[in-house]
Amino acid sequence: MRAFSFLHCADLHLGATIKTLTGLPTEFEPRLINAPIAALDRIVTTAIEKKVAGVIMAGDVFDNTHPSVSTEYQLRDRLQKLGAAGIPTLIVAGNHDPLDNTVSNIEYPESVHFFGTKVDDIPLMRDDEILAHVYGVSYGTSKETKNLATEFPSKPKGPFSIAVLHTNVSGQTGHDSYAPCELTDLVEREFDYWALGHVHTRKTLREKGPVVHYPGNAQGLHRNEEGARSVELVQVASDGSVEISPVSTDTIRWHRRENSIDDLKSVGDVMDMFAEISNEISEDSPDRLHIVSWKLNGSGPVHAELRNPVAHADLVELLRKKHAPEPHDGAVWLRQLNNETSPARDIDQLRKQQDLLGNLLRLAEEARHNPGTRVSAAIDNDLDSSSPNQVSAAIEMELEELLGSPDLYKALGEDPWSAIDWNRVLARSEVRSINELLDKDVDP
Repeated sequence: MRAFSFLHCADLHLGATIKTLTGLPTEFEPRLINAPIAALDRIVTTAIEKKVAGVIMAGDVFDNTHPSVSTEYQLRDRLQKLGAAGIPTLIVAGNHDPLDNTVSNIEYPESVHFFGTKVDDIPLMRDDEILAHVYGVSYGTSKETKNLATEFPSKPKGPFSIAVLHTNVSGQTGHDSYAPCELTDLVEREFDYWALGHVHTRKTLREKGPVVHYPGNAQGLHRNEEGARSVELVQVASDGSVEISPVSTDTIRWHRRENSIDDLKSVGDVMDMFAEISNEISEDSPDRLHIVSWKLNGSGPVHAELRNPVAHADLVELLRKKHAPEPHDGAVWLRQLNNETSPARDIDQLRKQQDLLGNLLRLAEEARHNPGTRVSAAIDNDLDSSSPNQVSAAIEMELEELLGSPDLYKALGEDPWSAIDWNRVLARSEVRSINELLDKDVDP
């Protein structure tokens, strides 16, 4: 067979709005609004530069079933550019853009193929030679519950076979179980490559025989989608072996950083610390706008000023003006500064005290090392507060109605239970207990 390459991308979510962040200057807003389309531009540029044989889009190209005319034209114009370069685009619909409600009067170029609700295949060609057969199927409705993997043939056509499917394989956490299937359903069909979509984090479920891969989304849409976002360059050798490598396409990148104030003497030291973080991020990816959530922990003299609401707000504003004065590439915008610091006290010594504070700190430490599992429990007079497992279970029971909300799930973009950082909750509780019982005041 002849060696070739193709781009595998998914979850572009064109038309999605990256929510305006608190305090973000209005001149930054166009960067956020245009980020998904900017990611598509990078996909097109990469495809043409790499001279790939085709671009495969594995679902959720649009963010909703009724994309604006402007969004559709933006997609069409870019796919037209690919077609002019001799590069076809093969697309399946996912849960965000199913075929049942999507009505389009826009005529796409002949180089674009939208798969229907029945599995069919399209040959990938170059110089009148078949390089591969690409099979795909689209969602008919937004909540596809059928195992669509079983509708693919068990003996696909060669010389190389690619299956395109928007699916949740083996119950990937943080994502709705649409078109659910098991890895064995994919493997037994003897395709060479499964081009998957739906999971927003890059993940390889199987490295060969066949390759089963999620490229993740092309642009992070919120703070929980941190780190580089990319599409996959898939290179197929003449012997059929496959090499995959990510190509970053995001133009806005989300970050989380956490540092201790243990060795800091002043707020100036805090500013210097963030300058190091900003420089590191900017130097690593100078052609992006970066958004950072920063958490400070530890204890020391800086704590007193950080806990002052006015000083805290002033510090955030200073860091924003210094490191992101304009929405230019390389700018690092401080989204929020979480202060989880404590006074310069020996918590281990306080934990040994035989008083209410000591009891609280010991209970927090026990719960930290013995989180237990979620079970039915109730907070009442019979609760044994000396049991950290029972305390944790009771707290979770109280939160179950809130955390089980579909709206919260959608807003977070992941399982709300897994989004909770229990160690962070415990750390904040320890700091609050110390400040309340020793200082007679409470951190803001």
